[in-house]
Parts: sequence; C-alpha cells; structure tokens
Amino acid sequence: MSANRNKKSITVDLKHPSGKEVIRRLVAVSDVVYENFRPGVMERLGFGYADCAAITPSIVYASASGYGPDGPYAHKPGQDVLAQAVGGFGAINVSGAGRPTPVGMSITDVMGGMNGGFAVLAALYHRLNTGEGQHVHVSLLNSAIAAQSEQAVHFLNTAVGEPVRGTVMHAHPYIPPPYGFYATKDGYIALSSGRQVPQLCRILGIPDLSKDPRFGDYWKRDRNRVEFEQLIEDALSQRTTAEWLPLMEAEDLFAAPVQTFAQTFADPQVTHNRMVVTVDSPIGPLKLIAPAFTLTGTPATVRTAPPTHGQHTAEILELAGYTSDEMAALRAEGAV
Repeated sequence: MSANRNKKSITVDLKHPSGKEVIRRLVAVSDVVYENFRPGVMERLGFGYADCAAITPSIVYASASGYGPDGPYAHKPGQDVLAQAVGGFGAINVSGAGRPTPVGMSITDVMGGMNGGFAVLAALYHRLNTGEGQHVHVSLLNSAIAAQSEQAVHFLNTAVGEPVRGTVMHAHPYIPPPYGFYATKDGYIALSSGRQVPQLCRILGIPDLSKDPRFGDYWKRDRNRVEFEQLIEDALSQRTTAEWLPLMEAEDLFAAPVQTFAQTFADPQVTHNRMVVTVDSPIGPLKLIAPAFTLTGTPATVRTAPPTHGQHTAEILELAGYTSDEMAALRAEGAV
C-alpha cells in the first residue's frame, strides 16, 4: 500500500508455459524489467538479462538482491534487518550499554529502492543517448554501506576506531555534543551545532561551557560528553520544549522539537509541503505519502491508489496485444 501508488498490477504464473509467453510479450513492449528474486532465479525461469535482451536489445534490466549478484553471500536470504546487521547499521547504533540496535524502519529496503530507481534512470538516460540497454544491479548491503559513507570514510582513513555512541543523547558516533536529543520538562529537543555552545549556555542560563577546561574544544567535549550532556539536560529540564524553542530560534540556534508521529503529520511545514495526500481506493479513502521531490515543469503527483493484486491484468494483457478470447483462455489455464 505504501509503495504502489501510480502503479498497475498483473498476476502471472512465471512457471506456466502460457504465463512465460505473457512475460515475453510484455518485455517486447517494455523499457525496464525490474526483479528482486535471489540471483539465478530469473535465469532458471528463462527471464534473465540475456533472455530479455534477446527480445528487446535496448532493455534496461534491474536486479535487486540482498548482497549482490555474486560473491560468498549471493545466495543467502537477503532482508532489511540482515543487511543492517552485516552492513554496519547495528554498529553505528550501539547504545550506551554497548548493545547494537537496528534502525526502527526498513531503512536498507528504502535506500535500496532509491538507489535502484536512480540507477535505472541513469541507464535510461544512457540509452536515450546511445540506444544501448544494460544490466543494473543494486543490493541491500551496498545501500547500507553507501548510506554510511560519511562515517565510513572517517573510519577507513583515520585512527578514530569503531563508532561508539556513549549515551542515549548521542546522535552521531564521530560528532561530539551537543549534537543529539535532550530531554526537556515535557519532551525532547534536538541540538546540532557545537559552534553555538556560548549562545546555548546563555539561553539556558548556565556558565559558558566553552570556557570550561573540560569542554574547551571538540575533542574535550567528546571525551567528557557524559558530564557535558548532563549539564545541558539538567538546564533543559527547567522548561518545556515549546518554551525553549522560541528562545533558541531568536538566536538562530540549530534546534528542533523531537516529534511523535502524530506531531509530525500535524506539523505546519509537513502540511505546507503537502506530504500527505488522500486518494480514492478500492477500500475507501486512503492517505498516502506524496513524492519527496518537486518538479516545476512536470509535477510529481499521486494519481491513482495502490492497486489490488492483479487489478489491471486485463488492461496490461491488452497492452501486450492479447484479445478478449485469449485473455479468457489464459485465465482458464491458470496462467494469469
């Protein structure tokens, strides 16, 4: 439901002879084939890249997998939390107690989809200029690692060592406080810039911690983060988040409220950005998330609700050239 807006759905039995013919005829009228079986499955079914390129030489063929098309893990089951584990998300989210913690969403699935879409568009642009198709590969593992490039480059090129988030306030293993989330009287607030410590302390009504020998520079704040964060949080506990934010905004501090889902989707900026749209669907009005980007010339919109399984089978078969009688025969055979 969350991913299939603006799409159409056909169901086809890829092992049925007539179903295979449906796919071959669809490939003949398609620009892109996108599959996410384990490596080798599509080849065994007769629809690998070479098979599809034989039908449509200019086809852009995308294969999404857990770990990549080859290598020692290629045939292992790939799933988001597994890719998080192998790809370092667990390490980057180690808590103060030293326990690796998964990100609370299917982040490598999302990043994999975004990278796959980007790669397909790049391949289509190449085809536009040359007429050449190609095989595109994207994996959950590579997407996990690429998403952490900032931390990875730091780790690979310095002696900084393993990422450690020593406290629950700590948002980034290689950035010292105040970068993180802090408790207020009624909730939480996010603080960002270490360059604004003097202004922050003035607003909080505490001595300037940048003058304290324990916290006088980047590395000292990093080494003594427990003490620093406790002083900040003790001060923040005297007022609510809503009381602190105007004071911080007046000084142009990098600060924001830490919101619940309910608060996020009622937020005036989220509303202004029109990130939630309501569409009619087979199950009634459905709230969906809008595209995250805007195009001034060709606006991206949510035009249709996510389809039910196989909702557009007849429409897509017609696109492939099937007659009504042929469609009826396919249904009777169980091919679609």
